[in-house]
Amino acid sequence: MVITLVEKEAAEPDYTFTHLGASKICDQCPLKKVCVDVLKENHSYKVTEVRKKEHICLIENQPMLVCVVEEADYTISVTHQKYLENILLKRNPLKCKEILCENYDFCMPPIFDVTSKVKVQDILRELTCPLDFKLVLIKAKKVEKE
Repeated sequence: MVITLVEKEAAEPDYTFTHLGASKICDQCPLKKVCVDVLKENHSYKVTEVRKKEHICLIENQPMLVCVVEEADYTISVTHQKYLENILLKRNPLKCKEILCENYDFCMPPIFDVTSKVKVQDILRELTCPLDFKLVLIKAKKVEKE
């Protein structure tokens, strides 16, 4: 459970967002420690509770609400193996340029780099790949680099 600030217009339960890092303007904000510093860069979060306390963001002068968030699961593809739930694995992105493929967003998520590690939460199903990769769709959590 993490308490942070979320734009008022988006602050509702189950809203999911990816924290891409702080702006230089954030360095001037007295709320930086409870807004962006509590979030891991390039991780996704899901709002679980919205509180009534409101603050104004310095970036766009927009109202922000205090929210409780938790790290969200990612739905991604991985090379099919004998995976077991709850194992850690290095996610090696595929070399795919089939941007019109229905699986492309699962195979090429921009937040994962070549050294990203994930913890398998759930195995969803096998995928059919036009390039004949043997793939499985999983729910996973991103794991911090050690």
